Amino acid sequence: MARGPFTLATPPMPDWTKQTWDPNKAVPDQQLAQDFENVPFLLFAFKNGLLSKRLQGKRVLLAVEGSRHFRAPAGLGLGPFEGCAIVVFADDIGNDASLPIRETRKAALRVEKIQGQQVSVFQEKSEEDTWTTFVAFPNKRVVLVASDRDYLKEVLNRLQNGSGERALPSDLPEWKYVDTESRFWGLRHYDRSQAKTDPTSPIGGRLTGKEPDKKAIGITFVFDPSRGRLATITYLSGDKSLTGKASPLLALGQEDAKGLNIQVREIAPGVEQGSYSLERIEPIDTFIFLLSCLLGHAIYL
Repeated sequence: MARGPFTLATPPMPDWTKQTWDPNKAVPDQQLAQDFENVPFLLFAFKNGLLSKRLQGKRVLLAVEGSRHFRAPAGLGLGPFEGCAIVVFADDIGNDASLPIRETRKAALRVEKIQGQQVSVFQEKSEEDTWTTFVAFPNKRVVLVASDRDYLKEVLNRLQNGSGERALPSDLPEWKYVDTESRFWGLRHYDRSQAKTDPTSPIGGRLTGKEPDKKAIGITFVFDPSRGRLATITYLSGDKSLTGKASPLLALGQEDAKGLNIQVREIAPGVEQGSYSLERIEPIDTFIFLLSCLLGHAIYL
């Protein structure tokens, strides 16, 4: 989740030439913030960022993605999942939305009605998987982009009726380790019913290649650049003798992660927390990539 206001910007193409690429280059504050602002916009990548380009420059109050049922891809690339990105704009985009609405419908495979809402449906091949993307403009300040029809239907129903069971109830222990006032934060509660088919769940043991944690509960992420360059990831388990067992996961398991100055400690029985220093370009890229994996979005290379 990314809290605004911030300006929606198309991520710049990095310069990979040997003359300019410096993995130890310090990242300016503005670029660091934008790197994390882009995280909830994963589903906006359809059709080469068609929608993002048309909404570029608009002020965003809130960008959040909810997702579930993570799967391994058929080959390489991003693993399929059911989810929806919800973006709330700071201003009434009003007539400004008419152009992206027209263009998304023009480029869409079809337009269908879901919960009484006109929804543009796209379909495209990515590596060996076929992705179907649903785009809706439920009002003049909100855009929804979903990867699953039923998930979008649930979101629209909640928007229209203002009710429904919370996907992440307020009594989950993970909430104790999330500061929802932070600029960027995330929470994942492991779904035990999906452990056998979810390659990113520690319950199945495939995430780190280590022994499974049958009592895994969830994971949280918090980063607020206004408070410094330190991010935290907290892992919760029902195994009270957890000490040290989550370290491979929180250490992110990558040689490139060494530039993050990772520190892992037990902060409560069954709770371990990693801290990460976000200073240089290559370690930051590594952190965001592996954080996405921990939150369910594994990319197979």
